[in-house]
Amino acid sequence: MPTLPRTLLFVSAERPERFDKAMASGADVVCIDLEDAVHPDRKDAARNAAMAYLLGRAKGNGGGSRLGLRINTSKTLVGLRDVMAIAEAGVHMDVLLVPKAESSHELEAMHAWLPQAFTELVALVETPLGVERATEIAAAARHAAPRLSALMLGGADLSMELGARFDWDGLLSARGRLVNAARAWGLQAWDVPFIAIADEPGLVQETRRVLDMGFDCKAAIHPNQIAPMHGVFQPSQVEILWAKGVCAAAVGGHGAFLYEGRMVDTPLLRRAERILQRAN
Repeated sequence: MPTLPRTLLFVSAERPERFDKAMASGADVVCIDLEDAVHPDRKDAARNAAMAYLLGRAKGNGGGSRLGLRINTSKTLVGLRDVMAIAEAGVHMDVLLVPKAESSHELEAMHAWLPQAFTELVALVETPLGVERATEIAAAARHAAPRLSALMLGGADLSMELGARFDWDGLLSARGRLVNAARAWGLQAWDVPFIAIADEPGLVQETRRVLDMGFDCKAAIHPNQIAPMHGVFQPSQVEILWAKGVCAAAVGGHGAFLYEGRMVDTPLLRRAERILQRAN
């Protein structure tokens, strides 16, 4: 079972001087971004910087976060150059993010082209066609793409293509469909970054909302966003005590049982286990 992250921090591959700072931010996953955060004229230099850092990490450099890489879509020449660079450099990353995923074939190709390059695969759903095919993409985890661990919402591109606002209301429908598709196939659901860096109350509110919807992880674009987001994902002491009590009462293989005067069955037991997983 893949490790369950709470936060992912993007860092532009154009800014290699920020890689170590990002790795020290406390984010569960740090993702070097070769796609949206890189100017089209500087893709080659950014790619070289990312490969050098991934090679250095293999020699023991870097911080404690898991390290990811977002490539450009393999439907473009620049994306194919990313794939070739990864294969030729022989680098390995914890998480490979595949942008603008619209079919299981793109994920299957990553397994075939880069069999040793990544531990987990995350499909970014950020087009109307991707949303329509989210269930098909998630289903690839059972066959074509066994290392697929999560679906992630790409809100900026999606809102632009939809003609919707890049805010809570504009993305609400897509969020619900993505979570449902991910859960239908046992995958994690990761949410888009909150882009108003200075608005911490807004960040906290949106993080609470996505957690309530069922998301496991939320992306960030600045290190200062990590601590407030972790604060939201951390269960309260009341929740933790309840979850520990439920799990302890379930030892011995009960079906439905009473705990503190309330009926507990399998769904509630799984909720308790999920709370303890988040707490840890």
